[in-house]
Amino acid sequence: MANTPLKLVVILVALAAAGFSFFYARRTAPACTEDGKYMSSVSECQAWGFDSGLCKQAVDKAHAVAAQAAPKTETMFQCELRFSDCFENPAGGFTPRPAFCLRADGEPKEIRYLEYESDRRNRKKTKEVRID
Repeated sequence: MANTPLKLVVILVALAAAGFSFFYARRTAPACTEDGKYMSSVSECQAWGFDSGLCKQAVDKAHAVAAQAAPKTETMFQCELRFSDCFENPAGGFTPRPAFCLRADGEPKEIRYLEYESDRRNRKKTKEVRID
């Protein structure tokens, strides 16, 4: 009889840990609505099996949206300090590299980029910023 409460506690702890792990994974992993595929580059797009022309067009569209909406920086070094990944903007300066969902219609949707922010201990953390 003494083992039963211990087993119950162990089972509850295991269920709580599994629930927290599931919640954390769902919270940090981006989800594409309507069965889209999540990507940020032409090579990732091609890995999902899309045509290279469609991939280049989708990445260029996502870059154009990011170049208009995201804050710009003058140098690559400043961009890397502020954002997790950058690309050179054709209009000048650097812009954070966006990730997006590509759906069957070929349009990039749910465009996001990762920006650094500091926590209470002044450690860098990334914050996902959605721009569409």
